[in-house]
Amino acid sequence: MFFRKKEDLQRLNLEVPKPAPTRPSAATATNPSHPQNIDPAKLEAVNHRAKEILDSGRIPEWLFVCVVGNGLLTFQPARDQKPVMLLFSSPFAASDYLRATRTTAAVGQLKVEKLPESAQSWLSLGLLASVVDRCPRCPQFLSIDLAGMAKWTKEDFAKVWAQLRATRSVLGEVRIRSAMNHLAAGSHAAARSDFEYVRDHFDCGIPYLHQMIGLVAGMQQDELAKANAMERLKEFGPQFEGPLDFSPQLLATATVGLMTNFGMVPRTPTQSDLGS
Repeated sequence: MFFRKKEDLQRLNLEVPKPAPTRPSAATATNPSHPQNIDPAKLEAVNHRAKEILDSGRIPEWLFVCVVGNGLLTFQPARDQKPVMLLFSSPFAASDYLRATRTTAAVGQLKVEKLPESAQSWLSLGLLASVVDRCPRCPQFLSIDLAGMAKWTKEDFAKVWAQLRATRSVLGEVRIRSAMNHLAAGSHAAARSDFEYVRDHFDCGIPYLHQMIGLVAGMQQDELAKANAMERLKEFGPQFEGPLDFSPQLLATATVGLMTNFGMVPRTPTQSDLGS
């Protein structure tokens, strides 16, 4: 489904958007599909990382949308429910959604400062909620009330954004640590499974993640998976194009880049760790 786009929607800028206590009622996200029994340790880690994001000022100026004809792509959870506006944190997440759902559309961007105005417009069209970075492979999703979004200040958005990004970062870190342990033990299949889970469910916008998947696929002599990783890397520009042949330097670069993105202390596995 789709709705008319706002004037502030622009065609995709191929560059990743640069990083740029609120009213509780306005900065509220609801999630009826997710269980509420959250691990206290993970919750504490998420809150700590969210504070780090807020303190760093790494809040984007743009969100991304999927453009179908003269409208924006939405998602309808069930026949008896209202459509939900799809918003994405990066062009890579938007493209992945289109790829996974086999939807033909373009990727556009929306100025964050125009979000309250846009939310009001979507409300007038009959929508009630939006979702940021909906996973196209999972039935669960985190919905954000458009009535609240229409009242957001810049600080409201920052608080919600930081919490969403911190959640994905912490959960992704758990999988990355598991993958690195599997690599150290020579369990390539288990390591690749963890890496691919992060790619498919948490964050596909990290080139080093695709490099690691391609390197492990090469170790498994899975040329198709390696080729797919190389194809995905083209989305990040010419500096990430080229062969994914194993070398200690490439492995170190991918490992450090990946772990840095998830706020981890790098540990680079050696070639002997990988059984190569």
